[in-house]
Amino acid sequence: MSYFTKNLKDNEELVRLIRRHSISFVPVAIIALVFLLLPFFLMFLLFKWVVGLIFFLILLVIGLILLIRFLVLWYYNALLITNQRVILYEQKGLFERYVTETEYSKIQDVSYLYKGLWQSILHYGTLKIQILSSDTIIKAEKIPQPMKVQEIIKNIQKNQTINHDELSEDELTLVAKKLKSKLGSDKIRKLLDDD
Repeated sequence: MSYFTKNLKDNEELVRLIRRHSISFVPVAIIALVFLLLPFFLMFLLFKWVVGLIFFLILLVIGLILLIRFLVLWYYNALLITNQRVILYEQKGLFERYVTETEYSKIQDVSYLYKGLWQSILHYGTLKIQILSSDTIIKAEKIPQPMKVQEIIKNIQKNQTINHDELSEDELTLVAKKLKSKLGSDKIRKLLDDD
């Protein structure tokens, strides 16, 4: 989690880190394993010729590249839910990454979608976050339990709305100082004594 936590702002806490469902990586993992294991099954056949040795090394390198790509995609595809915002990291390839974020006050709607038999059975799907006054939609695809993630986001958004109605100690101190400078100490004491 260190890559994701080092990019957080001051006073920002990570509430949840959500990665893609492991079932979504099965085809890529199988292909990588085939390319890694196939040369070893054919090793005695391939080592008879120089071309076979080259073919062995090519298959092994392709398998390693696919395995590294699989690990990078698994690690860097993540949805972060913090106490201040939602951040989506999308890793498209080894060297292509998109980062989309929004604050809770800018979220208009949060919805989820299960598409197909496997997503309905295994409870993974797509979470969509509609940005206020914008056509932008943040889509976290193939995440486990999108319904629970939706609830978490809506609860944090609701709590932030409630907390914004109340003033913090610093804000109250600032208001008191401004009132004192505008009204004067005598009028403030009079207001306090009337209660």
